Amino acid sequence: MLSPEVSQTLQNLTPGMHTILVYDSPENKREVAFNHLRYGIRDAELAYVCSEETPSEVEREMRDDGFDVQTLERKKQLTVANYDAVYITKGRVYIPSIIGHFSAAANKSAGRGLKGLRAVGEMSCFIKHNMIDEMMEYEQALQKKFSFPAMGLCAFNVQELASSGNMDTLFPLLRAHGTIILTGPKGSAVLKPENVQKSDVERVMKVKV
Repeated sequence: MLSPEVSQTLQNLTPGMHTILVYDSPENKREVAFNHLRYGIRDAELAYVCSEETPSEVEREMRDDGFDVQTLERKKQLTVANYDAVYITKGRVYIPSIIGHFSAAANKSAGRGLKGLRAVGEMSCFIKHNMIDEMMEYEQALQKKFSFPAMGLCAFNVQELASSGNMDTLFPLLRAHGTIILTGPKGSAVLKPENVQKSDVERVMKVKV
């Protein structure tokens, strides 16, 4: 069940907002990510870039969650893409191209009279391909506020960060975003990067930072 705090945060996102989601399970990820998209059905274009599942699996999960995927795709309001079509193409991460892709989609959406682009990006692909430096450079290049009309949710699996030995990147990642959403074994929290403490993360996520 989505907490009132997280629900209100997602509903109140405005174009330009760069938000990070740190989660501990596929169920918690989907609950936040799908609601992020759901709040944009009436006034935004929707995009989901997947790393942990295939596009067809994400589309099936969205249908199970009540999305009319076929209608949204027919109206060109929803795009579900695999990471290798966006983030890592031909084994390379070309940051200007990635940002340009999202910027063009957001501006095109705004040109159609919509508020902009509501996007979810699963970032596991960078960890699986050991492209940690590229991941950090990309997140920092986006800055805390986008220069284009998008509401972006970058999703990081805390278990994957821990098991791959990359927990040292967590706080730089949190501070590269304008808003932080944590969802884990002890519930959820919404934090600002300038205020976040290790104890906040450890309390919600039950991990050692």
